[in-house]
Amino acid sequence: MSLWEFLLGQRSEVLGLALEHLFLVGISTGIAILIGVPLGIALTRWPRLSKPVLGFANIMQTVPSLALFGFLIPLNIYLFHVRILGGIGARTAIVALVLYALLPIIRNTFTGISGVDPAIREAGRAMGMTNRQLLFQVEIPLSLGVIIAGVRVATVISVGTATIAAAIDAGGLGRYIFRGLRMNDNTLILAGAVPAAFMALAADLLLGWMEKIFKTGVGGRLRKPGAWASLLLALGAVIWLSVTMLYPSKIERRIAVGSKDFTEQIIVGEILAQVIEARSGLSAQRRFDLGGNLAHEALVAGEIDVYVEYTGTALTAILKQAPLGDPAEVYRRVKREYASRFAVEWTEPLGFNNT
Repeated sequence: MSLWEFLLGQRSEVLGLALEHLFLVGISTGIAILIGVPLGIALTRWPRLSKPVLGFANIMQTVPSLALFGFLIPLNIYLFHVRILGGIGARTAIVALVLYALLPIIRNTFTGISGVDPAIREAGRAMGMTNRQLLFQVEIPLSLGVIIAGVRVATVISVGTATIAAAIDAGGLGRYIFRGLRMNDNTLILAGAVPAAFMALAADLLLGWMEKIFKTGVGGRLRKPGAWASLLLALGAVIWLSVTMLYPSKIERRIAVGSKDFTEQIIVGEILAQVIEARSGLSAQRRFDLGGNLAHEALVAGEIDVYVEYTGTALTAILKQAPLGDPAEVYRRVKREYASRFAVEWTEPLGFNNT
């Protein structure tokens, strides 16, 4: 099957994954702007802080994305009894993407405002401008081109990095890429990579167009209340979307079923989800394709309620114990150790043995 035939045949799924990808990129970039631009402005007022702040942002850029996702998953940080950091899913992915996007935004904001000609600042002060007026009517309009250039870089970085977020059940076009890598299917890989590339190009063109609109010099569009109102409305929409989509209502009772990222696990996970829905009357939330030991970490963190694990894998990979030849003894040991170490209960075996 060619790439074009696949995209046409699976267009509804492709569109859904593209929207998930766009959500991850849009929310994370918006939050990075909310944090990075004010922080960059603050650094121009307190230059001594520029080295440690930019150094931290540089370090975040060098951390491998999967390692950062893995580090964030076990965290349990709550605000007003709502978990804001940790676990699998879009919440953790967005935090990681924000950390990756901060460097170009902070650096370009700091560089752009610092690069304003001192003579222009002096002229503004001579006209009686306050520091606030000087910032909003002189410095920001003159440096806006540099700031938007940083946002463009951050957006492109986020589009690429968001493909890795599929490994922690955050959705997006990375699902096709990981699935294609497992199956050695180039069509699936391209089905994720090509739309992501077009998304990055479209974002770059859109931000370039915005740069031309707002790059009007001192006294330009940014002095018009409508322009500021539009920016504030867009940022407000980012905050509202992030709250409503990341922390949805939990009125509906659901059981989160997880699986690892290979075919047998996905099939068994789907069977388990269908059995739960048929026999309990509850809806099953499918959180499949969790790479490595993320399914175990998600279970311990309370992000999923159940998944199928192999006793041998649990004994050697999770508990770090030597392998045993007696299946019954292996089961008894992992059942006991999981209960004592993780407060996790092993059910009776499903009845199949693939060793």
